[in-house]
Amino acid sequence: MKKIGLWLLKNNIHIMTLIFLCWAVWGICNWNSIGIVSKLVLGIYFLLICHEYEETFEGGLMALFGPVVGIDPATLVPGKSHLAQAVYITVLFSLALLFPNVMWLVFPVFILAIFEGFVHTMGSFIFKLGKPSPGWYTAILMCAFAIWGLVVLNRNVNYPGIQWLWASLYYVGLFVLLETWFQHLIGSSLPHFARSMRAFVFGKK
Repeated sequence: MKKIGLWLLKNNIHIMTLIFLCWAVWGICNWNSIGIVSKLVLGIYFLLICHEYEETFEGGLMALFGPVVGIDPATLVPGKSHLAQAVYITVLFSLALLFPNVMWLVFPVFILAIFEGFVHTMGSFIFKLGKPSPGWYTAILMCAFAIWGLVVLNRNVNYPGIQWLWASLYYVGLFVLLETWFQHLIGSSLPHFARSMRAFVFGKK
């Protein structure tokens, strides 16, 4: 059982991709009958999967954050630093596809895509990389697609504006849970991460 658990942990990005492929096959087979919301969500889902691989192949965010919080990525169990993201992505997108008429479950997908573009751009400057941060290209493409998708969605779907409030609360709550779990998995914590980043950015201990 331990070997199976380690295998699942090490290959969580591939398992996440397999789940996406199941959704993609469903979308292709039902393309003419699913609504514009599901089509847009699937588009962002595809770009986010590509983003996860680009980020991983370029060393991942742990290559940037690890030294800041005092953690050597090489000491982590393979796959451990990506487990929280894999679960988060799968849950977020699966709920949006299962309930495309519940807009507060759908909007966080667009918020995440736009947020990724912003964070990866800022990361290039904060860490003074002199080049795009790991995953920047797909993050920007995903961000642009999400902005366009929101324009399309607002032209084709009627929904109460209050849905944005529920969506924001849902997104923030789920994101905090993600970050808390992620920091726990790598042997850190949110307060420690916040202090370390503040010291890194402002040069204060």
